[in-house]
Amino acid sequence: MRKFSITDKLIIASLLISITTIFIVATFSFYRTKNTVINRTYNQLTSVRVIKANLLRQFFNNAILEMQLIKESRDIKGIVNQLNTRKNTVSFHLIKKPINHLNTFFFNSIEKRKYSRIFLIAKNKLVYYFPSSIDSPKISSKDYEDLWQNTLQSDSFYLSDYSLVNGKPYLRLSSKVVGADSSVAAIIVFVISSQPIDAIMLENNSSGGLGNTGESYLLGKDKLMRSSSRFYSNSILKTRVNTEASRWAPSQYSGSKILSDYRGVKVLSSFDKLHLSYLPWKIIAEIDFKEAMVPVYDIRNEIVFISIFIFLLVMLVVVIFSRVITYPIQKLNAAVHEIGMGNLDAKVNIIQNDEIGELAESFNTMATQLKEQSLKLQYEQQKSLSSLLDGQEIERQRISRELHDSLGQLLIGLKLRYENCILQSTKQNGKVDYSELGLLFDKTIDEARRISNNLMPAALSEFGLIPSIRNLCNDLSDLSAIPIQFSVKGRNNIKNNHKIAIYIYRIVQEAITNIIKHSDASKASITIEFTADYVYLVVRDNGKGFNVLEKRNSQGNGLSNIHDRVLVLKGSISMNSNKGEGSAIEIKIPLK
Repeated sequence: MRKFSITDKLIIASLLISITTIFIVATFSFYRTKNTVINRTYNQLTSVRVIKANLLRQFFNNAILEMQLIKESRDIKGIVNQLNTRKNTVSFHLIKKPINHLNTFFFNSIEKRKYSRIFLIAKNKLVYYFPSSIDSPKISSKDYEDLWQNTLQSDSFYLSDYSLVNGKPYLRLSSKVVGADSSVAAIIVFVISSQPIDAIMLENNSSGGLGNTGESYLLGKDKLMRSSSRFYSNSILKTRVNTEASRWAPSQYSGSKILSDYRGVKVLSSFDKLHLSYLPWKIIAEIDFKEAMVPVYDIRNEIVFISIFIFLLVMLVVVIFSRVITYPIQKLNAAVHEIGMGNLDAKVNIIQNDEIGELAESFNTMATQLKEQSLKLQYEQQKSLSSLLDGQEIERQRISRELHDSLGQLLIGLKLRYENCILQSTKQNGKVDYSELGLLFDKTIDEARRISNNLMPAALSEFGLIPSIRNLCNDLSDLSAIPIQFSVKGRNNIKNNHKIAIYIYRIVQEAITNIIKHSDASKASITIEFTADYVYLVVRDNGKGFNVLEKRNSQGNGLSNIHDRVLVLKGSISMNSNKGEGSAIEIKIPLK
């Protein structure tokens, strides 16, 4: 495996930091610019959409106003009177012969209208087109009837959606013509072609605010176009738009989104209702995402170029400074190797008024302290080894005393009793009472069991921690005449942790022994509580109390053994006692 020097690591770290910084700044700048451009494009599309919507509303309002003026003219009322005086037995009959008394000014003004046709439907269902010299379109009687009924039901005017007449799309704007008796004498109809609407909506040049790919178009509830597409010809009532912008849910009437348009091209779209009470249309302004992002991509390329230049400059500076910085560190490294080989007298000679100089001074101080600590450590090791051996010797002496004072004496008594039985058997011809010998055997066995239990209680491995402590409390309570109350809270969850069980058992054993020997207590209690993460042990008595510091620091005292066992289990212990007020030991042992 290749070894990396500090110089290499400094260079790599500095370059990584510089690359990361450049990347973060570049990414932030790119996305910030991107969001700015997108928001600006949305605003531009919304502006175009609002302007065109206003122009459409103005166009229809002008048409309505012109219709109001025309239908109130004397010429129209005269023509209506002439039509209604004629008899008509055919529903919606077209009159192709021109009607006289139409003045030249009115006729010329009608011909110059931007509407394809204007016609009247009289009350007697006669239909007359202006000018009558132009062939009338083929419209069914049902269309005339629908137009007549819808106009009569309207308040002032009626505007129908696009329908195809002779293969071309037309709108029909109609209004009632009131006669002298205030009744409806006829209706006047403007047939509006798609040309004036396309003149407002269609963009065919890049200077109109929508660039080379932008367009604005109208959409009906059936998701069919109501204005010409910039990309498809004959799109009115033929091109279906099934995109997010074409949905008519109340929450989706208006908005700005990035989506795929009816061509499947990713676009920025701004859409809203046209807000014409008489036409359920939607107006949409869109531009290709690629064209809108051209400034962003130009900025991205500039950022990449600048980032590469900054990276090369940073790399050059880092290489130079890393060499200067790492040279004294290499000297420190050599001195560290000397100390690692056991030469605690190694020193470095670096004179610099910076952190490296302070590090060299600290290193020299550390070398001196290491030498002192090494000597202290050797002394502590010797002391610990001596303490270990002394402890083992004390334990051997205790076991020896146990065997000599109790078990040994019982065995000697057993031997003497046996010899006495043999002598009595010889004298009395085999008639000897061996009951005392059996009792002595039982006592010897009990003593051997007691010594064994002190070394390692069998009940702990056979029955577990709780029964073993309960038996220990009962036995010691019987021997000492001090009632010991034992209680358990929670579920024992250390059954598989033999080490914790043994240590807790020994702690309880040591605590009860101390109470019996030293406390002069009349009662004691032991409580064990199990939780998911800890075991809590509380030992209390009502004895004479003790000085915690003096007792724990005294040699051979059981409290020190308890404290050491708790520390081995990485637990915490609290000893509270006042003279004449009893004592309490609270222990907390973690399970994990």
